[in-house]
Amino acid sequence: MNNHKRMKTRSWIKRNARPLENARWEFLFENGSRERVVHYLSAFQNSDGGFGHGLEPDLGLPQSSAIATWSAGQILMEIQAEYNEEIVRRMIDYLIQSYDKELGLWKTVTPEHNDFPHAPHWHFEEGAQDIWMFNPSAELAAFLIHWTPEGSEGAKLGWEVVEKAKVHLLNSNKMGFHEVNNYQMLIRILGDKLNQFQEIEEKVNDLAGQAIDTDPNSWGKSYNALPLDLIHSKKDKLYEKYKDLVDENIEYLERSLKDDGVWDITWNWEEDPENFFVAKQQWKGIIAVNNYKKLQNFS
Repeated sequence: MNNHKRMKTRSWIKRNARPLENARWEFLFENGSRERVVHYLSAFQNSDGGFGHGLEPDLGLPQSSAIATWSAGQILMEIQAEYNEEIVRRMIDYLIQSYDKELGLWKTVTPEHNDFPHAPHWHFEEGAQDIWMFNPSAELAAFLIHWTPEGSEGAKLGWEVVEKAKVHLLNSNKMGFHEVNNYQMLIRILGDKLNQFQEIEEKVNDLAGQAIDTDPNSWGKSYNALPLDLIHSKKDKLYEKYKDLVDENIEYLERSLKDDGVWDITWNWEEDPENFFVAKQQWKGIIAVNNYKKLQNFS
């Protein structure tokens, strides 16, 4: 991305994005402080240690949820947070306490979601967990193992969920790209600590390949996975296979950047345009930071 466009994005984020995205931008691209990221992220943390309050802008629930806590965990991984930091320890406590033993995972959506503004895909209905399955539980389990001592309650619970997630993965012939991404992060965090690591990695790569939208003409017109959503660096095993598409995706991101310095989003809240307007502005900041991070990974 040329410097002129980058400066436009920077200006938009400084003026319009949430303080959290502003702090992430500074941390990732301007040698900013990780403490500022933690400071603004902690505003979304509840007394039980979980996260809510629209951290994931499509979900307005103020109470803690698995999805908002997963969003927080990704940011904490981004800044390489340590277990002894209060924000992490409290998050771990929440994950241990909120685990659903009967289901063997963390509930992705709950009835309480429906009481607050939310995107249609976060609407709770009976049987919804059958659609979400281990999104985001596979990644939440990896967080537990990563941030707790070996043999601790948190680590044991994490490995328990990983085993269940592994069975689900190896028996799946198709998977939504967000869940695939959870498994990619599971592999990235735990690596060869995983039993059947090679088999798991091959299966995830196969499902990721199926999920990638390989038609550039449809990019930006649907809520499908672009190559850069599932191929994260030149070190990824999928990179060589899809190298030309990755290059095309990079060109697409540069071409589709709007004059104001941010990208459009490709979904909406259908019958709730008023609340969606707020979420949309917040997503623009998040997507801008994430897209520049993707581009940086391939520079």
